[in-house]
Amino acid sequence: MIDLINTIFNPVLMWLDNIRMMITNLAVPTSRGLNIGIYLSPFAFLGIGWITFISTGIALGLTYLIVFIIQAQQGLFIKFKDTIKWW
Repeated sequence: MIDLINTIFNPVLMWLDNIRMMITNLAVPTSRGLNIGIYLSPFAFLGIGWITFISTGIALGLTYLIVFIIQAQQGLFIKFKDTIKWW
């Protein structure tokens, strides 16, 4: 009887064990920052100070844009919250 049960469930158990081994062997690659200097190479003749100034301006502009979009869509968030509360 044990041999019959092992014959039936052994492929399933091997498949589940294979999935478990694949999940335990997963790895996340190391993250790398965005090298904005590649895109600012036409400004290289201005010097490192100006490149830093331009890259800081771009970073602050993106931050402002993200905050502006969140503020502009705050009414949508409130409507969504009220919809969930009603549901």
